Amino acid sequence: MHRLAATPGGWTPDTEGVIFVEQTPAPLVFLTAADTDIQSLSRARFPTGFPALRVASLLQLQQQLAIDTYADDVLRHAQLIVVRLLGGRAYWPYGLEVVREVAADTSAALIMLPGDDRPAPDLISHSTVPLTVANQLWRYLNEGGVENMANGLMWVCDRVLNTAFQPPDPQPIPKVGVYSASAKFKISPLETLREQNSKSKIGLLFYRAHYLAGNTAPIDALCAALVKRGLEPLPVFVSSLQDPDVQAELVDLLQPKDGDGIDVLLNTTSFSVAKLDGASPNLALWERLDVPVLQVILSGGTEAAWASQTLGLSPRDIAMNVALPEVDGRIITRAVSFKAANQRSEVLETDVVTYEPVADRVEFVADLAVQWASLRRTPICDRRIALILANYPNRDGRLANGVGLDTPQSAIEVLRALKAAGYSVGDIPTDGDELIQYLTQGVTNDPEGRDFRQIHQSLSVTDYLQHFETLPEAVRTGMSDRWGTPLDPAHRTHSTHP
Repeated sequence: MHRLAATPGGWTPDTEGVIFVEQTPAPLVFLTAADTDIQSLSRARFPTGFPALRVASLLQLQQQLAIDTYADDVLRHAQLIVVRLLGGRAYWPYGLEVVREVAADTSAALIMLPGDDRPAPDLISHSTVPLTVANQLWRYLNEGGVENMANGLMWVCDRVLNTAFQPPDPQPIPKVGVYSASAKFKISPLETLREQNSKSKIGLLFYRAHYLAGNTAPIDALCAALVKRGLEPLPVFVSSLQDPDVQAELVDLLQPKDGDGIDVLLNTTSFSVAKLDGASPNLALWERLDVPVLQVILSGGTEAAWASQTLGLSPRDIAMNVALPEVDGRIITRAVSFKAANQRSEVLETDVVTYEPVADRVEFVADLAVQWASLRRTPICDRRIALILANYPNRDGRLANGVGLDTPQSAIEVLRALKAAGYSVGDIPTDGDELIQYLTQGVTNDPEGRDFRQIHQSLSVTDYLQHFETLPEAVRTGMSDRWGTPLDPAHRTHSTHP
């Protein structure tokens, strides 16, 4: 067994060895799944006499041995333990079992809270303090920000540890606000914003928690890249896209009734808005905005881990930032930032993890925004749209395959929708079966029968070479190594039968 230092981004199943979070004991321990909580607490200034505080990320406490060791070294010496979970009890089941056992053995006060603004009675009910105390601390943490979080811990210490700090009540912070990269942590009234930025065209959504924690480097980088391209960004923080009130305020802000709205929306929030639970999907927000929504990924892992993995993003990132957003119909772009531990809080005895942007990936997304904004302003009659169906593995029986999906019929519905929207669409097959019959009359990727089918698609060598030269050098080299130079007959055959 190897003993590894804790690393930002947390433990992954393929990590070799066991990660231990090494801290000295303290009366107050705060465990959280959100890096923004740690960022805020690292910036907090507590009064003289405030109990020693230890903060740890639940991402670093995933292995049973690591949890048991942390419980023995730190939790068993605590008088008050606060656990803030995203995803409910199922997110950290073994850890909750251990924490409850420790609290029962040591008589420490235990407060279990959800990590968002949705009530979780099954979680908070495991707290050993009165529910009124747990609920009030939850209010402080929900409002968020440095002052609210510090005041919340002072307030609960007054009730549990017999201190006398007497902090103010939780201070409300808007669920929706406009962020100014040039004047951080100031919220502009919506009317003033519209007067100053009446020509804003690119919306940029990010979590309110990042705003409150000052974790905005990727947002600043995206704004700068958009401005450099002659676009006007409108960065907006939100508490959650699940909230109907937030949705209504967003529509009013991004697509006001005066018609001066955005052309494209860059969204960095995770999960989906639509709930596919057998009922009709709730896509009202996106329908009212009526713009392309590009999903921009703020990875929950480190850049080193991403670069070293053949799959790139972790399963957790793929689930939250790719698979679920696709349910909404968002257009996936790429990860533009990764976690990095740039500083350490000696008071909290923990690394402070922030999101660091990667320049070339930010530039890529900004370029996409330019193209999508241009396309939206292009008249329908001048747009050219391709509908691409999978043809792999190389058998006609796999043409347009999709597990659990009727892709051919979906293609028919898309064609009908395009025609209804005013696009010029030729004769549309009556159903998916007719579409497949039409496609398989010509050459496909299936090598069987290729020589006996008509070739409906072709490309001249001149046009092929022109497109070939626009490919990255690594791609051109790889194609040449596999199929020969572009002028080889064998290579031309492949280019003629895509």
